Amino acid sequence: MATEKATMEIDDKKKEVQSNGNGSACVCSSSRAEDVRAGLVDTFLNLERIEANHFLGRHLLKGRKSLSTVYGGQVIGQALSAATRTVDPSLVPHSLHSYFLETGDVNRPILYMVDKVRDGRSFSTRIVKAIQGGRTVFTTQISFHKVEPDAIVHQHTMPQVTPPEDLEDIRPLIEKALKEKDLPPLAKTLLKYKLADLPAPFDRVFQFRPVNQDDFLMTNKNPEPRSCFWLKANEDIGDDPELNYTIAAFISDSTMIETALRPHCSEGFVPSMVFSLDHCIWLHKPNFRVDEWMLYENYSSVAGGSRAFIEGRLWTRDGQLVMSTAQEGLIRAQAKK
Repeated sequence: MATEKATMEIDDKKKEVQSNGNGSACVCSSSRAEDVRAGLVDTFLNLERIEANHFLGRHLLKGRKSLSTVYGGQVIGQALSAATRTVDPSLVPHSLHSYFLETGDVNRPILYMVDKVRDGRSFSTRIVKAIQGGRTVFTTQISFHKVEPDAIVHQHTMPQVTPPEDLEDIRPLIEKALKEKDLPPLAKTLLKYKLADLPAPFDRVFQFRPVNQDDFLMTNKNPEPRSCFWLKANEDIGDDPELNYTIAAFISDSTMIETALRPHCSEGFVPSMVFSLDHCIWLHKPNFRVDEWMLYENYSSVAGGSRAFIEGRLWTRDGQLVMSTAQEGLIRAQAKK
């Protein structure tokens, strides 16, 4: 009877996925974006498995309060979580290469379709498509590696920066600056917009503390396209490596394009469009906790042709480099009158 019941439940969920006539899948049920209360753990543990390699993501979070578009980092995190559930537990992800094809809508669930490309003795490869309304909005290829002993060992040195206890979170920092500082007019406008458009879930589930707060407030002259943020999850995430690195992937998309933009906005640039084109992650060490302070370092080495390239490094507080990231973003200027 238990087996029959489980089969019936899977069949019910599969009815939510229909063909749109051209061979691609269409999710025809509602999202649960508005009833997310438990935060990060709830967001990722409630990815529904509707068959062996198909998963539904209903708990979707906005990237901006004013728009119904899904935060890109959540799509990355949920795709990674879906793929991880299809590989042997002895393997961990070591690299992820993804493309944002269209914006997702928080008012509809996302179907994650996992393709088992290869299972070898040391490596497994998965391709994940994120489908919404019968259209592919995101795709990623993820490689998993069996844990092996060290052969050679080296890493960069973590930057020496002000500790998080001596810094302010983003929201109170902006609120205080708007009241007390004589900000440049454009900086004041952009900061007011950022404050108004910051989605509530980010305030609730994460703390962000910019290291160079004058650069963040755009009051420094000639700042570099570089930033450092202390960040941590407010929830007790626990020791589960999969949940911790999935949440790290989730948050890795949050500061990258902004790092490339900020020095130009300080000089008066106002973009007409900003969009993440792709996102890459290399996971060096899977055992860390995102509910402890971590330093996320971003830097943009080049921009041109309406695109900016940004790299990132995520450090534990004791100086372990656990994740590297890279992203290219589309940044378009206002049309000349």
